Amino acid sequence: MREINNNQNNLNFPKVEVKKEIPQSVELPKAEEAEQVQPSTENLSLAPEAVIGRSQVQMSGVNKTNANIEADMKAMLENPNSVKKAVDFFDIAYSHLQAKGDENAYEKAAVLTNAFKDDFLN
Repeated sequence: MREINNNQNNLNFPKVEVKKEIPQSVELPKAEEAEQVQPSTENLSLAPEAVIGRSQVQMSGVNKTNANIEADMKAMLENPNSVKKAVDFFDIAYSHLQAKGDENAYEKAAVLTNAFKDDFLN
């Protein structure tokens, strides 16, 4: 094993000067300015945050989604043979795309199945 020569590697850390950066003081806004920034509480429905919040929780979107799902389920129950043909087509398309090594096999199979449904099952 190689010996370490302490004389050559003698580091004297107390001689190293460390410069400390003193952060500048941050001025806080005055009370008068802070009051101007706050929105008025008289009519909160006009605040931009309220408009965004309302658009995110509107029930009309949920009702439309439920109606679409119910319509799809009704159509599927009325036409089980068409659904089976579409599922079989998807399975075949997906297996072929996977065999080719396509990275987007699932998405492409879904698009092809939708085209198959539109052209042959409607």
